[in-house]
Amino acid sequence: MGASQRLRGVGPGIVRLARATAGVFLVGMAAFAAVPLAEALGAYSSVRVVTAVVLIIGLTGCYLWLAVRAVLDRGSRWDPAVLAVMCVLALAVPFAAGPTWLSVGFMLPLAFAVTLRGRWAALGFFASLAAGLVLPASQDLSWVLFGSLQNLLTAGALAGLTIFATLLAELQRTREEAAKLAITEERLRFARELHDVLGHNLSVIAMRTELGTRIPPEEIDRLRRELTEIHDIASRSLHDVRAVVKGYREMSLERELSGVRRVLETAGVRCDFAELPPSLPPEVRVALAWAVREAATNLLRHSDATVCLLGVETDGDRITVTVANDGVRPDSDSIAAGAADAEATVGGSGLAGLDERLAQVGGSCGRHTEDGWFTLSLDVPGRLPAAALTSATGDRR
Repeated sequence: MGASQRLRGVGPGIVRLARATAGVFLVGMAAFAAVPLAEALGAYSSVRVVTAVVLIIGLTGCYLWLAVRAVLDRGSRWDPAVLAVMCVLALAVPFAAGPTWLSVGFMLPLAFAVTLRGRWAALGFFASLAAGLVLPASQDLSWVLFGSLQNLLTAGALAGLTIFATLLAELQRTREEAAKLAITEERLRFARELHDVLGHNLSVIAMRTELGTRIPPEEIDRLRRELTEIHDIASRSLHDVRAVVKGYREMSLERELSGVRRVLETAGVRCDFAELPPSLPPEVRVALAWAVREAATNLLRHSDATVCLLGVETDGDRITVTVANDGVRPDSDSIAAGAADAEATVGGSGLAGLDERLAQVGGSCGRHTEDGWFTLSLDVPGRLPAAALTSATGDRR
């Protein structure tokens, strides 16, 4: 599995884990300040000891301020000033703390890497490492080289861990925004379609009503014809509005499947969809299109799913379509709660509306949660009887 495929499974839980891991390592590494502190306390005069303690504590405090805020992605306008103070302290520490100051030599390079951006971050990172080679911390060149290499690896690893946690958080925010944009796009599509349906017809009704008011009373037959035509236009408009609201007009199962796959994969959910039988009746395909849309909406709103599976099973004249995802949240039964909220919605929306649509074509809907998976089961007929059925728009066919 490639890195990009692994990142598709990133959810809020993974982001929290990455930030917690980076924070633990960053804070834990501050314990290395005890090494130069112990040397200063045991080897130098009181004045130098006090100076070394103040410098090392100040350096460690600045390091923790910048590192923790970087992990939490909460930059402050004071960060550049804290970094400047840290530079001064880092330059003074070697003169007061002795050779073991290299134990905290990773702090300043890390601070540059997580505080600045672009070339300035890289320049500060390597410049602070190079300074460790020339500061008079020790006359033992091998010790200085070893300490500098250790600081390079330590600062690089910690900076990478911090930046990785920040990028994961940004990736999660981007996916959430993409899902919101997809929902907004669908709402705009609905608004445009409703405008196209009503705009022209209402304009015609307004115009013909105005003309009808100008018909002389003695031309009663002409007035009746005009009112009859206005009534017909209004009836057609009502039928079109019902069709738009119920999603029956131009509803395509193939388009819904393609759109759902695109939205879910954008949100980091891997999709594995089986092929649906091409011989399904149009009414059944409309109901299934609504089911797929509703399942995707619930997944985006109420789960941390990384996988969405669509399966198809045929048993005689009956077809069972299952839509499953692995995103049941452990802290609460969020999927069930979302389903309950949807069922409580007035006007045929959510899972309650889905039950109604499936019932109109002789189908049924079931859902259950097991081992962290939520499954929506749709049982529909493979063919409809020749008798007239109520369509998804609520009109007789």
